[in-house]
Amino acid sequence: MANFVMLIHFGLAMFITLGLFIIPLGYKCGWSWTQHWKFRLLHLSMIGFVTAETIVGLTCPLTALENLLRDVNETQTFAAFWINKILYWDFPRQTFILLYSLCFVWVILLWKYCPPNKGNGS
Repeated sequence: MANFVMLIHFGLAMFITLGLFIIPLGYKCGWSWTQHWKFRLLHLSMIGFVTAETIVGLTCPLTALENLLRDVNETQTFAAFWINKILYWDFPRQTFILLYSLCFVWVILLWKYCPPNKGNGS
């Protein structure tokens, strides 16, 4: 079960990370789905949550759940091992505060320079 939580966590991290690049690319290429306001609001909310929890020093709920589930003495698969290496970096907290804050500012700037569709998001 811990591996499943880690895969979900990895997927969410990829959504946030890829969104940083896909949104401006989609704006330039005219991809309407990247400008849909619900998609953009979800992306903004997720990076905002990650940034806020890092600033106040909270552990991500998915990390906490995975750690709790790992106490069950479940062995890690090959894929889980590598996803874990990609997802969890061993840097000081201040590094993550800076990194996530810069990403959050970037997403805010994208709302100004690559605005989402107004209205129903069509």
